[in-house]
Parts: sequence; structure tokens; C-alpha cells
Amino acid sequence: MTESQPARLRDRDQQDPGQPADEAQARHAPAVRANSVTLATSWGEACLGYLLLFRPSPAATAALAAVQDQVLVLEPDLLRQPGPAMHSTAGFLIPVFRPVGQPKDEIWRRHGERWTRVIGERVAALDGPLRLCFRRVIATDAAIIAVAAAPNPVTELRAALAADLGLPWPLAKGPLVHVSLFRYRQPLRDPARLLALLAGLDVALETEVGELMIVRETTFPSLEYEVLHRLAIGRTPWRAS
Repeated sequence: MTESQPARLRDRDQQDPGQPADEAQARHAPAVRANSVTLATSWGEACLGYLLLFRPSPAATAALAAVQDQVLVLEPDLLRQPGPAMHSTAGFLIPVFRPVGQPKDEIWRRHGERWTRVIGERVAALDGPLRLCFRRVIATDAAIIAVAAAPNPVTELRAALAADLGLPWPLAKGPLVHVSLFRYRQPLRDPARLLALLAGLDVALETEVGELMIVRETTFPSLEYEVLHRLAIGRTPWRAS
């Protein structure tokens, strides 16, 4: 699939059983099939968090939007992540909803400069842009997501940053590198058909990530945020932006 083509259906025998996306779908499928999904009651509401994220390229965003179009034919009541807000979170520097015990802006004032330097130096030392292949779209109990094949360089970067930063909370919620396409406005119309549709999609979208952004998110889910720093990936001396 090129970055502008719609996802094609694939034979179930072509699945990669060892991929984390397949394992995650198997884990979440019973809840989705039972329509025990978590409704996005905080969609569009004010929030606060400091995130390390990247945005898909314009062509990749268009390709993911085509996938959204296919899914909406079956489930038109889903909350669709807008194209300009599509992103993948590489890390939660200060989590959006997790209690942290102190005002988040104050935490950032005390630690943000050091965290930014540590991340910037790590990212600048990478060997060029990060290459990802998004092959699967799966339904969890909270969202429908496009998942990058593993292993991948973002997972490796997360592990290095978790060790470098030593945050008092997890840097990531789980092992998957993903882009959220939808959240749930209400229970699904036909969960079994949705799971069957997603199981048959072969996205096969390859993309490169040339920069990471440190942002201050103010509207969930990253519908509005302030870009604090842009960090070029690879082969360039780091400096604050």
C-alpha cells in the first residue's frame, strides 16, 4: 500500500501471530465483542499534560484517513480523530489524567529544561529518521488504533528515555507504537462485524519520522496543544528550539 491508497483486505492466514498488535487484539477482543467499551466522556474537554509525540506525514495522514472512511461505513457513530490532530505518543513526560501530586506546570518549570536536554541529546544521536510500518488496525476497549510493526525504533527510544529520565510514572502506557483513529462515543452497532473488518485490513503503511515534538496538551485527545520544542532526529547537534 502506498501512503495514498486505501487499505486492502488480507487473508487471515497472512497474519503474523507473533506481532504485538495481534496479541493486543486477542486480549481486547472479548471486551469489544461484548460491547464493553470505554466511552470517551472526556473527548474535547480541557486537560493538561506534557507529551513527547510525533505526527504522521501528510501522505500518511491521508492514508490513515482513508482507513477511517472505511471503518465509518460500518460504525458511523465513532469519534473520529481529526487529521490535523493525528499523532503517536512516544512518551508521557507528565501524564494527562494520572494524578501526580503537584501542579503539572510547576513540575514542568522545575524539570522541563533538563528533560528537554536529555531527550534532545538522545534524539540528535540517532542515525537519521525513524522508519515505521503500520500494518494492523485493531480495536481495544478504549480506541481503534493503527499499530506499527515491532520491533521498531520508537520502542527502542522509549526504553532508552525511560532509563535516562527516571520519571516517577511510566513513560508509556504499553508496548505498542500506535496512532489512535477513533474513540467510542457510544456502544458499537455491530462489534463482531467491526472486528472482522479490522482483521481483514492490511494497511502496510510505511512512513518516516523526522522530528519529535514536546507539547503541552490542553484539550483531550491532543485536539489542542502548544508545541514547546521541536527535536530533529539524527545527525545534528542538539539545541533548544
